[in-house]
Amino acid sequence: MKLETVADHVDGLPYMRIAQAQRLQKVIKTYKCRDLLELGFFHGVSTMYMAAILDDRNTGGKITTIDLEWARKKEPNIIELSEELGLTQYIEPHFEARSYLWRLMKFIEEGRTFDFCYLDGGHNWGDTGFAFYLVDQLLVDGGLILFDDFNWTAEGKDWATQWPVEEQQISPVERTWELLVAKHPAYKRLWVKGNWALARKKRKLPLLPFYY
Repeated sequence: MKLETVADHVDGLPYMRIAQAQRLQKVIKTYKCRDLLELGFFHGVSTMYMAAILDDRNTGGKITTIDLEWARKKEPNIIELSEELGLTQYIEPHFEARSYLWRLMKFIEEGRTFDFCYLDGGHNWGDTGFAFYLVDQLLVDGGLILFDDFNWTAEGKDWATQWPVEEQQISPVERTWELLVAKHPAYKRLWVKGNWALARKKRKLPLLPFYY
């Protein structure tokens, strides 16, 4: 399925736009990603674009995506969109009571692995920073993590008025990028473009035989 088909169908729904989807397509195709993880889907627009990318490649794959229970009440919701577009075979949605963190723990217990993660949820230091740590446990060597909302802050949000002012004014994604990703020996930061930042988990070198 072409990205333009999805764009026409989801026109006006937040948040991903076709220009972002086209950039995402380049990343997924370049690195041959097929086992995708998405944290935060809202209506499911970004999910539909990723499913269309997999469908267009015709090499299999699936998107496992997580959001809160209230996402079921969106009009349309992710299930409705996937059915309307005929993309349900590519999508495994999870609706959680509190956050995506518990489901990530379950995935670690189950031994799940992914080669790509699109992190677009949480929007606070605790959820974002800990999500990076958990996703690291799930990413294969050479896997990618794409952070959305690099410059986003909670300043001016009604639900964040009780937060300390400093916490409202600082981007949790940018801090995760600078303090956790940058200092992690297993990650190479590839680029920051606009509101996105992409990092890759380095491939481990094979162990050489030791003779004595």
